[in-house]
This record gives sequence, C-alpha cells and structure tokens, in this order.
Amino acid sequence: MATRDMASGKKITQHLAAAAYTTTQTPSTGVDTQGFDAVTFLIAIGVVSNIANSPQPSWTFKLEESDTSNASFVAITDSTRVLVNGIASPGTAPNSSTGVFLTIDDAAEDAATYHVGVITDKRYVRVVATAAATPGSTPMCIVAVLERGALEPVSN
Repeated sequence: MATRDMASGKKITQHLAAAAYTTTQTPSTGVDTQGFDAVTFLIAIGVVSNIANSPQPSWTFKLEESDTSNASFVAITDSTRVLVNGIASPGTAPNSSTGVFLTIDDAAEDAATYHVGVITDKRYVRVVATAAATPGSTPMCIVAVLERGALEPVSN
C-alpha cells in the first residue's frame, strides 16, 4: 500500500498578509474550503505596541462562515465546532453571542502564534481581527491550512 507524507493532503494559503495593523481587519473574501475536510488557521501576533496603555488595548479574533465568498458571513458561536490551542488560555471556546475565541490584551499574550481549528459545512470561512482601545501598530498575519484534501497530492 502506498503512503504519502503529511503535506500531500494540505494546502496552505495566506488569509491576512503579514503587516503592521492598527485597525480592525475583516478579509473581504473567505478561505474556500471546497475539496477539503478541515481547516486550521495560524494567527501570528507580534508585540502590541500600546498594550500597557489605559484603557487596555486589545485584539479579539472570531471565525465567520458563509455559503458565498464575500457576503452574508455569520460568526461561529458553537463551542463544539472551534478548537483553539486545545482550548487553552488566552484562547477559549467561542463566546456564544459574539463568536470571539481569542483575546490578546496582555503583554504575556502577544509575540506568539495561536492556532484554531474549525468544523464547518459552509464553503467559506474567515477570521476577523478586531482592534479595541487603540492597540497601536501590531504586526500580524493569518495563514489558513486546508487539510485532508479529497484529491491528493494537493497543489499549493
């Protein structure tokens, strides 16, 4: 029986370009999950420049899904469909009303990479990064890892 390496069934795609952000980032299109059974997002956060200010600046992250690529996105609030770092702090199960699963509001939480897995039956999914209380220039990027491709090997 032939076997493949773990990368053969995965596709990596940039979701939010690496840059320094100061305002809320809402990708206009979602990641197309067609042909894949799972998606994991890697969220890399640099140092939040104003993290010590008052009121406390922060970034919050939530997952949204849609049947179309750039319309009608709805927050994923079901805790059985989102897994953040094994549901470890500061990542948590998504808030049942807002869908926020990760809040970066302390210097001990920035300069780190977080991952979130999502189960969805919608074709498109995206991560929204919301800035609050002027977090200042924050380097970040979000990468989507589409997994368990229906056709392997997957072309990146």
